[in-house]
Amino acid sequence: MKTIAVIGANKPLEPFYQQIHGKYRIIGIAWEEGSICKKYCDVFYPISFTEKERVLEVCKKEKIDGITSFSLESALPTVIYVAQNMNLVSNSFECQKLTETKYSQRNCFRENGIPTPNFYLIKEKEELKNIEISFPVIIKPIDNGGSRGINYANSLKELECLYDDSIQYSKSGQVIVEEYIDGREFSVEYISYQGIHYNVQITDKVTSGKPHFVELEHHQPADISLYDAQRIKCMVEKALTALKIENSASHTEIKLNTKGELFIIEVGARMGGDMITSDLVRLSTGYDFTRGVVELAFGNFQPPHFSYTKYAGIFFYCMLTKNVKDFILDNKSKSKIIEKHIGNNPLEDTISNFQRNGYFIYQSNHKFLL
Repeated sequence: MKTIAVIGANKPLEPFYQQIHGKYRIIGIAWEEGSICKKYCDVFYPISFTEKERVLEVCKKEKIDGITSFSLESALPTVIYVAQNMNLVSNSFECQKLTETKYSQRNCFRENGIPTPNFYLIKEKEELKNIEISFPVIIKPIDNGGSRGINYANSLKELECLYDDSIQYSKSGQVIVEEYIDGREFSVEYISYQGIHYNVQITDKVTSGKPHFVELEHHQPADISLYDAQRIKCMVEKALTALKIENSASHTEIKLNTKGELFIIEVGARMGGDMITSDLVRLSTGYDFTRGVVELAFGNFQPPHFSYTKYAGIFFYCMLTKNVKDFILDNKSKSKIIEKHIGNNPLEDTISNFQRNGYFIYQSNHKFLL
């Protein structure tokens, strides 16, 4: 049985751990607090993944065959560090640098002629007065996820008021202000090996819209024309190549505005969260994306094989989507619901993905509409 090191063990990674449990020898490495996935590990080390040298020592000791963090983006520097030092499959240090922040990615897109919203890096609040972007704009941290710290501003006065909220979620104390792109949003799932990119799925993304753009639904396959699907794939593959994403899964956010123009928003050199890649891809295509990523880490990559086409999606329960709870409890639809969960916490104002308190996943011959 081959040994896979998994960096991170918190709740969002549980679907991935569940799917590989018993199939591989799992070495879990993560901070002890919140590591609910340690129960799936053959061996668990309560080590912060920021301690790269200690993690490397553990991986050498356990003689791992591959390493991944699945959808945990903050662990990617450690994944790459260990892989590169043990001659295992991963992206390069150059890729890590290019994908490190939203700002580094935007510069790369701009340099390679890939359409992306006009943007400014803001290090001090006073710099907001000097930006030359037409309102409305978006302000967000350059180095955080889960919709934390994302705000929509209609004026400079509003922007200055919202700065303090966005900056508190930035690890580096920096934010990006970018032009707001109207229209539809998609995520695009890929797996790349030795620089060749394989499209896995295009996902329809439904958000709460302004001001915080919390993700409320995901549906596969996306309801778009073949022409637009091909345009999206071409643009994403160009972005992956520019960012030197050569040996990993990737999750790209892209917008199609009301004029039919495409813009890359950002790229994660990892699997998508929200059960998009752990569950929806398998339910909509028959392809086991999680296994594909592990096998890639071992150097045993095989191009994706899709055995069927169905609709699959997830609806999240929160203050903005109270009707989702009623639907979960409606037994008439239980045959199409694959998984469901309602948390015990009281509902609260939904300003990021972390205020969602339940979900259900469906598989069907048609797209669900509530």
